[in-house]
Amino acid sequence: MTRFDLATDLDCSVEQAWRLLTDPAVKNTWSRGLTTARDAGGDGRMDRAGAVREVKVDLPTRPRVQEVVTCADEPNRFAYRIFKASPLLREYSCSIDIEPTDDGCAVHYVVDVDFVPTVGPLVAPPLRRSIEKSLKGLSEQSRHLAADPEPLPYRRTPRRRPGGAAALRPQLERYLGHQRILADELAADEDPKAWFARLCALTTEELLHRVDEGRYAEPEWMMRLMAVLHRRHVSNLHAYTSGGAVSTAWREAWAVCDENDNPRSFRHVAAGVVAASRAHMEDDMPRALAEAYAAVADERDYREFRSDYLDVAPVYALAVDRLCAEIPAPFLPRVLRMSGRVLPEMRDAMTRLFYDVEADRLRAFDRGFALACQVGDVPAP
Repeated sequence: MTRFDLATDLDCSVEQAWRLLTDPAVKNTWSRGLTTARDAGGDGRMDRAGAVREVKVDLPTRPRVQEVVTCADEPNRFAYRIFKASPLLREYSCSIDIEPTDDGCAVHYVVDVDFVPTVGPLVAPPLRRSIEKSLKGLSEQSRHLAADPEPLPYRRTPRRRPGGAAALRPQLERYLGHQRILADELAADEDPKAWFARLCALTTEELLHRVDEGRYAEPEWMMRLMAVLHRRHVSNLHAYTSGGAVSTAWREAWAVCDENDNPRSFRHVAAGVVAASRAHMEDDMPRALAEAYAAVADERDYREFRSDYLDVAPVYALAVDRLCAEIPAPFLPRVLRMSGRVLPEMRDAMTRLFYDVEADRLRAFDRGFALACQVGDVPAP
């Protein structure tokens, strides 16, 4: 991990600096990269948590990345991270602090970036120079602003429920135990649906680790989402095995799993897991997102949770890695084993050829928003 710790002084108020740094159109007047607004965050604004922006980076190849705003405590702190980029970029996060001074304000700009091995030494220096040039442009632009800034728009202050996350933690531990038992029982019966059940348990384990480490800004919301997803998964599986009502997406997914006549065949295992993952994203995730949001709908904006939701992507990748490790080595394709050892990003790119879960994850969030707002053409369960 490489850190760029930079600072600059501006000849404007903190409120004006906030607009310079957070409004994509205004940012393009001083930044070396070109920023395009893609989707609003909380309160329907681009300077709120959950807002999505696309940036054409100021590097020779002009790569495009997508960012999500993770913190927006105006007018003093703004943070974002890249959630979609080239496989060569493992992580990129930026935090910006704005403090008033006697002559205007000071901006503290910190970037943490991680590239795949051998790429960092080549890309990090020009990236730092580009950021330094952008901050110089920011300082120059601040000198041309009017003396009296317009007031910032109203921002609601979310009320935190004391002890909410801690109260949900034992429930999630029980659900995790249930998922492990379910996966073991299916495996004992040589039921191919065991592989997806095992993936669910591994994902829950990894999510709980991250919650315990304080990785999420909204741990209570995350655990509510996990709880709803668990209940939907168990009820769907029970309905299918008992001949009850099941959505078309899940009926087709479980049918793919049941067609596997060789529980050790990687091709058949992968087909079943992919089919179930698609049904999970298409059918369960949007409704679980809407249900988890319902608990705070009177005081929060649905889009504020987008950053934590997108941060589940690495958890899913870790769970898939662990699932592959449980498949006997002789049945795992050699190219998949080697790519994971040499460069995990290459393995991830290969898996997208079978299933682009990132695209489905974004669509699920949008469909959850439609359900939460009770608008849009969302099929019934």
